[in-house]
Amino acid sequence: MRIVGGSHRGRIITPPAGRDTRPTLDRVREALFSILSHASRWYEDDFHPLFDGVVLDAYAGSGALGLEAISRGAEKAVLFDTDRSALAVIEQNIASLKLGDQARVQRADATKPPRASAPASMVFLDPPYGKQLLETSITALADAGWINGKTLIIAERDPRDPAITLDGFELCDSRKYGKCQIDIGRYMA
Repeated sequence: MRIVGGSHRGRIITPPAGRDTRPTLDRVREALFSILSHASRWYEDDFHPLFDGVVLDAYAGSGALGLEAISRGAEKAVLFDTDRSALAVIEQNIASLKLGDQARVQRADATKPPRASAPASMVFLDPPYGKQLLETSITALADAGWINGKTLIIAERDPRDPAITLDGFELCDSRKYGKCQIDIGRYMA
């Protein structure tokens, strides 16, 4: 795995060992960040600074999405995971990229998150497929202050898993990449 764009383009990142983590493929991350580079079209104001503030990678695994966001201009990233080996790999990736001042790892469950000091500008949700964790995670993160009406939510799911149907969720874009469906939207709690 590698960072596919930005200031750390081409740098190698390590995925956690085993089959418990399913990292977002390089080509999917590249396509996703290309879409996100035009995210201002989803906001009524002239420009919403997507990378201002904090980016949350709520099912971080290797940290690829959060670290990619920093490489492409995000100020800071918070990376959640519950698996100790994944957390160790994320710490290793942060250290190898020398991003310790911009990235913070936290052992946390996105369905029962800690309180946020401010809403994130973007939230990446890539939970295990087939467990229907997206809606639970979105509402829990909103209740904990990580998500507000301007937060862009990037949710990855198996195309066979149900789409997000939460009241207040506005779907901005949806794309399928092989065995991966990316839904981008906002949530007004």
